[in-house]
Amino acid sequence: MPIDAPLHFGQLSTWRSIETFAADRLMEVNVPDSWDVTGLDEARILHALRCLTERHEALRTTFHTAGEVPFQRVHAQLEPRIEWFEAPDAESGTVTAALRSLHARAFPVTDDPGWHVVLLRVDGRPRRLLVSLSHMVVDVWAVRQLEAEFRAFATGGVPGGGPAARPRDLAAAQSGDGWATRRRGARKYWNRLLDGGPGRNLPVPPARTEECRIQATLRSHRLAQLTGEAAKMHGVSPQSVLTAMTAAALASVVWRDRVVLSVMCANRFDQRWQSIVSTMNQLVPLVCATGPGTALGAHLKRVHLGALLAYRHGCYDVDMAAELAEQRSGGAPFAHDCWFNYVTGPDAPPSGPGGTPPATFAWTPPPRHAGHPFYVRVNGDGDTSTEITLRADPDLLPAEAVVTALRTMVLGVRRAVTAPDSTLGELADATDDPSSAVLGAELDACLFPSEVPEAPRVDRGERTSRPPGALQLAPR
Repeated sequence: MPIDAPLHFGQLSTWRSIETFAADRLMEVNVPDSWDVTGLDEARILHALRCLTERHEALRTTFHTAGEVPFQRVHAQLEPRIEWFEAPDAESGTVTAALRSLHARAFPVTDDPGWHVVLLRVDGRPRRLLVSLSHMVVDVWAVRQLEAEFRAFATGGVPGGGPAARPRDLAAAQSGDGWATRRRGARKYWNRLLDGGPGRNLPVPPARTEECRIQATLRSHRLAQLTGEAAKMHGVSPQSVLTAMTAAALASVVWRDRVVLSVMCANRFDQRWQSIVSTMNQLVPLVCATGPGTALGAHLKRVHLGALLAYRHGCYDVDMAAELAEQRSGGAPFAHDCWFNYVTGPDAPPSGPGGTPPATFAWTPPPRHAGHPFYVRVNGDGDTSTEITLRADPDLLPAEAVVTALRTMVLGVRRAVTAPDSTLGELADATDDPSSAVLGAELDACLFPSEVPEAPRVDRGERTSRPPGALQLAPR
């Protein structure tokens, strides 16, 4: 018999986010992945999928509403949804095209388990298992956990660690007496945030029929090395170095002395819930003072300490936060308009005998045209490779502002090592003219390419109006 339970904080946060997506954009919340199953027969693959479904409640859960209140319904059994696809080969292009097709299928928000798989075969033999899961079911960490456990089951083993943690148990814990101190702490954190502001960094986007985004990606080996040097020099983490420089970059293009970054918190610090398969990520606001007189070294340490506090309160009731924001701002919601996410990946290959390779910059196709109008994602191995992707609403941050923001981040990291007493104001001044001799000397080809390709033209859709006060970047 199914068991109904409230949502835990991560599920509720994801639910509220999904509510903002138009029906034709729901596929953008799917999490796709591709697992190599070469050498496994179909019987083992099906066995492993059934074992995963039995082990993890998230794979047997549907979501529903009672009035406006969402809840989860855990089913005793659920047969995995699997399709078969005969492909000419298992080359990357074939797999990517098939995975893209699977990812494009949106899941119903309610009364659906929110995941399905496609077994890609070549000459009748399994080669790839393509998976697509709703973000209501998993986060990226959970997908990695599922793959590891799938391989254990498929090879006749059993995942370690005992019984899997259950999302409904987490929901019960978060509403119980044992969580009361954490709930009070999160409420206090939000009250301080709302008292100090700002409630949003960017103007309200112009009204239009279609959202649109532009996106740039910078890859740099030398930046990874300098980030590590800055972290050691100032006693902070590499993540904090790039968080602080993202705040400085945002401030340099919106001309604010105080900005708020919504940082992604994985919420897997508690050992009891560390291996749970569910959606645990939540955005938690981090206030960053970015006055022009602030020294870079002091800025790094301040952001580092602020980030630790933000992560401490990163698991919270988003409905509580929304209610507080409406009470304190006369009904205006808090806007998570600027998002920062740092993802640690596997070690990059060594640079080779030729030394540190030059940095690359490219305008990349955005995976989605909705959501946060300023989004920075850093993929790094913490040592030899850094990839920064910046996605923006071009009506609020045009292409030249995107390039300026990335240059500011890179230059800030270098100066945190070479001139830590220089200020945020001096950093902004140095990026005023990208062709200046000072900037050219500091940003060599290993840090930031001297030639930046022209941004692609984008169709912003039909604008019906532009709100007063929409961001107009001052000439630099």
